[in-house]
Amino acid sequence: MVEVFLLTTDPTSDKVGKLTAWLSTLQDPFPHQLHLIDLRQQAFFKNGAEETLIVRVDEKQVSNPENPESIRLALSEAHKNANSPDYRPATTKDRLGARERFSLWFSMHYLALINIILALYVFLPILAPVMMKLGQVEPANTIYGLYRPLCHQLAYRSFFIFGEQAHYPLDVPADSDGLSYSQVSGNPSDDTQAASAFIGNEVAGYKIALCQRDIAIYGSLLLFGMVFVFTRKKFKPLSWWLWILLAIGPMGLDGVWQLVSHLELPFLSWLPVHESTPLLRVLTGAAFGWFTAWFGFPTIEESVRDERLRLEAKAAIERRTH
Repeated sequence: MVEVFLLTTDPTSDKVGKLTAWLSTLQDPFPHQLHLIDLRQQAFFKNGAEETLIVRVDEKQVSNPENPESIRLALSEAHKNANSPDYRPATTKDRLGARERFSLWFSMHYLALINIILALYVFLPILAPVMMKLGQVEPANTIYGLYRPLCHQLAYRSFFIFGEQAHYPLDVPADSDGLSYSQVSGNPSDDTQAASAFIGNEVAGYKIALCQRDIAIYGSLLLFGMVFVFTRKKFKPLSWWLWILLAIGPMGLDGVWQLVSHLELPFLSWLPVHESTPLLRVLTGAAFGWFTAWFGFPTIEESVRDERLRLEAKAAIERRTH
């Protein structure tokens, strides 16, 4: 017997009444057993403002349940399948497999997982200078080494804590009391390997294991992720062209200009040398992280929500029939 599952958050609604009446007219050409399942028993559907209506014919979810023709076609296909030799009996239908159970769990917890990973990625680099200050040199060096393939860690483009200044630029104005990178490190300004390896000292303090731009990028990704926990439905995916304009544009202009101008390429001799400032790095990095998260998080949410809706419906049927 073909089975039809009508899943709804409002069993007394007009939509449910119309669908039930329509299905009854199809009993003669397509005999079936109708199951009405109240989804409000599941936490996922309790707080939904809009009515949810799902129709599954055997194991196939009808794409447009409010279109009678879609249901008729699904019933017709189900009756054809019922006569095939590999037709599965009702006792094995709609059980969640191991992969689907993991997908359902992931759809429920993906945002927490992403935020935890981002939090660890952001706070470990900050922990490194703290450990150096506390004399825990070996664990601190482990963190610096772990992040070195992920970030250039140039000292003059990184923030320091526990020292004279928060950052040490390549050059300082002649009339300034500020210290330059060369003054606190003793390294020449053009030795990038030494600048990457320089962690700090008692005078300079100790550098964060991510550069200024990277700490801003991942910090703003984490900030958006935390905001998104409470405001999921209020954020729609950012348009791709706005993402390019607001995220890629500013960082590309500042970062690429800085990179290219330091390469001293002959055909770009007209381009003035540009060394960005901590403020610019933080602003462009934060903009990149925030708008990238705005582009990505709502897109993932929409995809995950569709999958969770399908799996929650299947789980509701499993609870009802087993």
